[in-house]
Amino acid sequence: ADFMIAIGCRFDDRLTGNPKTFAKNAKVVHIDVDPAEIGKIIAVDLPVVGDAKQALEMLLAEPVVKNNTEKWIEKVTKDKERVRSYDKKERMVQPQAVIERIGELTKGDAVVVTDVGQHQMWTAQYYPYQNERQLVTSGGLGTMGYGLGASLGAKVGNPDKIVVNIAGDGCFRMNLNELATASRYNIPVIEVIINNSVLGMVRQWQDLFYEERYSYTTLQDKVDFV
Repeated sequence: ADFMIAIGCRFDDRLTGNPKTFAKNAKVVHIDVDPAEIGKIIAVDLPVVGDAKQALEMLLAEPVVKNNTEKWIEKVTKDKERVRSYDKKERMVQPQAVIERIGELTKGDAVVVTDVGQHQMWTAQYYPYQNERQLVTSGGLGTMGYGLGASLGAKVGNPDKIVVNIAGDGCFRMNLNELATASRYNIPVIEVIINNSVLGMVRQWQDLFYEERYSYTTLQDKVDFV
């Protein structure tokens, strides 16, 4: 990034990785109600101490200059074409195929929400988004359990849109109590659970980086999601 607006963000290690190399080319605006958080971990070019809502209202009132993004779009389109491949001859249902099918059924026009993990990557890569702001996800922040609550908010804010939350079986367990909220307030979101009975991304890391020393990633039990 060359410019970043951080709102109420403490720049923890899950977000930054190595703070010395994090977004080293970016100018950073940091908005936080607590002055102690600003500049504590990441150097800030423009500190804003204050209420997030008031600061954002003032920011949105400023004129916007639109940049030419053609070269960037060309680059990411090539990247997308490179990574969007999977074994379509595999007899088992492939998660990528599930997401592509959801895209076909919704004509690429749904608001799509994700939790965190492999399903999050697949959803970003394989859903045929048609418009801006269709994907609601916590990105690299890794907020397991984020999806269901966020999808309820997305539906309340966009009552005329189909809203689909795509979750892994691990993430869904984190906040499935929000189903009660959906029922109580009659909020019709679609919940899709990619169930592979493991914490998929963590298990993948244990394969790649920890010589298959598996720890607390197998979720095979008697939970009946249906």
